[in-house]
Amino acid sequence: MSVLLVILAAVLGLALLVLLLILLLLCVRTGIDVVGVNGEVSAEVRYGPVRIPVWPPPRRKKEQPSSEQQEDGNKPQKKRKKKKYRYSINREELDIGELADFTRRLHSDLTDTVQISRLRVRVVIGTDDAAKTGILLGESAALTGMIVPFLENTFDMKDYHVDVDADFEADHTEWAFTVFGSLRPLRVLWCLLRHSGELYRIYKRMIKKEEAITHE
Repeated sequence: MSVLLVILAAVLGLALLVLLLILLLLCVRTGIDVVGVNGEVSAEVRYGPVRIPVWPPPRRKKEQPSSEQQEDGNKPQKKRKKKKYRYSINREELDIGELADFTRRLHSDLTDTVQISRLRVRVVIGTDDAAKTGILLGESAALTGMIVPFLENTFDMKDYHVDVDADFEADHTEWAFTVFGSLRPLRVLWCLLRHSGELYRIYKRMIKKEEAITHE
């Protein structure tokens, strides 16, 4: 009996240790770092000191077929599994107001955990028409004047600077930006668990599961 108690205590201790380790890992800030310059964009996910490139995706080298595969060119291909069910959105149950309210509550719960450590944007507008350039400059300045205060009042902003200018002699627009935002996965998990019942009800009501139609 004492042996069983020792084994049970060891198993419980190991389970608690694993749970504690998982909680510690979920407390590490996880973020995404995105950099873009004139159409070229790269992104990487950061988990603590670990960096994982996610964009652009790595190029896969095409495998050259072996001589046996080349000779056996008529080799039958593997049949794909036919989907038994297909899923679609039930538009009749789509309630924009309800979704907007639910999104607002999720946003409110996660606002204080999202931190934008770096946001720098530089845009130089240029077109082949000076009048058009001036109009775009005015519209961009107005849009910047709305977005930046919203970000300041919504998220924890550390280092940020947005600069929009125009070059009336240039025939193209140049831009560059860098942004790094992070949050704690544990807070996101807690928020999802807190709203799990409502999320499940919305999913069941809006997602239709139908038998897939197959054509021979």
